[in-house]
Amino acid sequence: MRTIIRDVLTVTMNGNREIDFLTIVIEGELIRKLARSGVVEKKGDRVLKGDNMIALPGLINGHVHGDIALARGLGDGYTLYEQDYNSPVSRKKWFRDELNREARHYSRLLQYVESVKGGTTFICDVPFWWYGDDIAAPFYETGIAGGVVLDYRKDFLTGEEVPPEEYAETAGNLREKGIIPIVEAPAEEDFDEGLLLGLHRRAVDLDTLIQLHLAETTWRLGIIRERYDCTPVQYLDRIGFLDGRVIGSHGVWLTPEDRNLLKNRGARIVNCPIAEMKIADGVAPVQPLIGDSVPVGLGSDGALWNDASDMFSEMKTLLLLQRLGYGASSMSCWDTLYAATRGGAEVFGMDGELGSIEEGKRASLVLIDCLKPHLAPLYTKNPSNVIQLLTCCARGSDVDTVIVNGRIVVEGGRMTTIDERLLLTDCSRIARERFEGKF
Repeated sequence: MRTIIRDVLTVTMNGNREIDFLTIVIEGELIRKLARSGVVEKKGDRVLKGDNMIALPGLINGHVHGDIALARGLGDGYTLYEQDYNSPVSRKKWFRDELNREARHYSRLLQYVESVKGGTTFICDVPFWWYGDDIAAPFYETGIAGGVVLDYRKDFLTGEEVPPEEYAETAGNLREKGIIPIVEAPAEEDFDEGLLLGLHRRAVDLDTLIQLHLAETTWRLGIIRERYDCTPVQYLDRIGFLDGRVIGSHGVWLTPEDRNLLKNRGARIVNCPIAEMKIADGVAPVQPLIGDSVPVGLGSDGALWNDASDMFSEMKTLLLLQRLGYGASSMSCWDTLYAATRGGAEVFGMDGELGSIEEGKRASLVLIDCLKPHLAPLYTKNPSNVIQLLTCCARGSDVDTVIVNGRIVVEGGRMTTIDERLLLTDCSRIARERFEGKF
């Protein structure tokens, strides 16, 4: 069966930056045809009208800690250092006891539903704890696509390591299910040359990527400066770790030399602008990174550091922060939307499949309802304000339809894959049982 979206204003994000009224023909998991006219419907076709809609590529959320979503807001008012060492978060050991296996599962379901309803079709989850094969379940229950960052430790608080054979088996099972397994490396306070190079060899053996929190805070930079007399990026390069497999999350405190190393080694950055503001990390040099041709994607981070998971809010925040730091003309709306779509696809090595609406690519796209006061007026000719509306005015709640790999998972603003009301009821019940009266 084909899905046809008729005469929809399409922001293709292709190399020519085309924005036009097109009919999109989806067959199986792929976009088979983009046409201005001449598409003949067949019996059994599913036809969606594009009136008053904007189609854009599905958004890519490159950094989320999904298993902590039920602790939403409970780390408010603390820096990351305080959360680590002197706060209710640290004293509760990152809510390890409150977030039992059931609570973590529902946390991830809640995170994924919030994300996909807001137009995210690919999510990179960075769990705090080890799950084994159970880790894939929320992807299938919600219909979202993505990757999982696998920690080498069963519990980061104890340092107990996952047996290598179990790690490899879990990674292989994820890949078979269409989920990208990504190797996690430690943050700066745990840098060790032997450990880092061992994890890099593991990524090579698995033919996958490596993610680590990188240059996020000044106190972590101070640790590396004191130990090795260089920046974290320079240290990783010095030991032969930094290459095209590396995804650095946050990248707030990158020097010009760091940026040059990232470019030359083919490494990538995922920035989380709202989280950087909330926990006072700082403002990342995203505009200079883009100017240096370093692939940059966007993430929302977890509920302790952001509260919400709205990629439209991330785009607007990124744009405003960069303009505040580098000037009103420094960061374009196009580059901002690029970071949330094609840039994210490049970060995860998926730019041949995701990030733009083009024939032969995966049918992962979003329809935005334009009949909203904050999205009017809409100019489609010269001058056009389509990109400006998407990056500065649109909200996750404006998403009408979400298609992931050809499957409609949100229609009319409602999930088609999961009983959302039941999920929210269960999440509220579990959260009250696990958290209320425990502090």
